[in-house]
Amino acid sequence: MSLRLRRSSLAPWAGVFLGAAAWFAQHQAASNAVYWDCRLGGPWLTAGTGLACAALVVAGGLISWRARAAPPSSADRPESRDFAGWLGVGAAAVFLFAVVLQTISGFIVPGCFR
Repeated sequence: MSLRLRRSSLAPWAGVFLGAAAWFAQHQAASNAVYWDCRLGGPWLTAGTGLACAALVVAGGLISWRARAAPPSSADRPESRDFAGWLGVGAAAVFLFAVVLQTISGFIVPGCFR
């Protein structure tokens, strides 16, 4: 991780922000595609959006994990940065679980009920 990213006060929160954004993006992309044309809502769309969004969630969790320890020249208090980092990692785990369950549901529930 770059030093600029380690110095950022938002880096420990990356798991929360990127995880929520990825979960939102997967839900909106898949549900809107089914709404526009139910034939689009098959397993390929679900698997593709699920993998892309899961990668984004994992990236946010890794950024939070690596940003827990503040660099020596940082003005942040180490306790609050460590807490935010652990919170980001935990939130990323929850969002990853949600993305995985939505991806699995795309294989179980058909796009069209006709």
